[in-house]
Amino acid sequence: MSFRKNYNIAKNYILNRLKFTEFAITNACVAKCSFCEIWKQQPKVFVDKEKALTTIDRLADFGVGHLTITGGEPLLHKNVIDFVVRATKRNMNNAILNAAPELLMKNDMPKRLYDAGCDLLSISFDSGDPVTMAESRQIPDIMEQMTRAMETIKKSRLKTMASVLIWNDNYNKLEEVCQRAKNMGYDFISLNYPTFSKSQVYPLGGEGISLSRDKVIFGLKEAIRLKKTGKYGIINQTPSMKNIINYLENPESVRFPCRGGSHVLFVDWFFDVRPCMQLPQVLGNILTMDEKDLQKSSCNACNMSWYRDFSMLFCGLRSIPVLVNSFLDSRDVLLAKQTKPE
Repeated sequence: MSFRKNYNIAKNYILNRLKFTEFAITNACVAKCSFCEIWKQQPKVFVDKEKALTTIDRLADFGVGHLTITGGEPLLHKNVIDFVVRATKRNMNNAILNAAPELLMKNDMPKRLYDAGCDLLSISFDSGDPVTMAESRQIPDIMEQMTRAMETIKKSRLKTMASVLIWNDNYNKLEEVCQRAKNMGYDFISLNYPTFSKSQVYPLGGEGISLSRDKVIFGLKEAIRLKKTGKYGIINQTPSMKNIINYLENPESVRFPCRGGSHVLFVDWFFDVRPCMQLPQVLGNILTMDEKDLQKSSCNACNMSWYRDFSMLFCGLRSIPVLVNSFLDSRDVLLAKQTKPE
């Protein structure tokens, strides 16, 4: 991140206005994942360019320091580069999610994203096995496409992250998945915790993520072990993963509730603001609402990783060790990436 982006995050955190937001700019998607039904939605919606740029400006005015541009498949939107440029202009750290690697090999996309100020490209990565990966995403030869895409990305300076969902196929072989991602050249790895959603805009479910509580806990404990090795650049914080384990074992024992709706937000392709992608509650429309309309109460309804992980930063004095650990961990990961042999 640039100094300006770091300064913006620090300033808003000190003022207790820092927010993290996912902005879904389309429900169109190339992948047909077994655990997500967005691709089934009709009609296909692509956010209006000018309204989306206004949305990014308003989010910046609300104190958003990090913006993840998602979908569906955000790279299907013809104006995605414009959105990254605007986020960068407003000093927002920003990331793009991707599920279809073939889109990264068109129109010099990695270089354009980097030049626009994209800080991180996060690519869905569910398995170390090419056949399983193709079946999971319903994209033939997706691993081969990803290998070629990574070769293209490495010609730019764009940082990459493998976004790994813990599911039935990999909860007991996460090291195999992480090793494959590392071998392919990913800079970082993030782990997503399996969860269900009956949201009208973001339905999640399916047999693939119908893990028992014990299996999810097994996967999280394995992820904690892998993180301790320092070999794979796992960005999930150990306190957050332990928090989810506590939640699964006894929801009432959770020390770090979710701040979805106040410090962590989801904006859908209708510009409606929600506490997270899976809750039906709409807090308002970003084009007309005020910052004071955001939710103030905490939530403890699910184990959605993106929201729970960031929420760890906003729990008063309890968050201080998490902040220190996060800073040290980020430093160690970056140093490891800078000193690793080519």
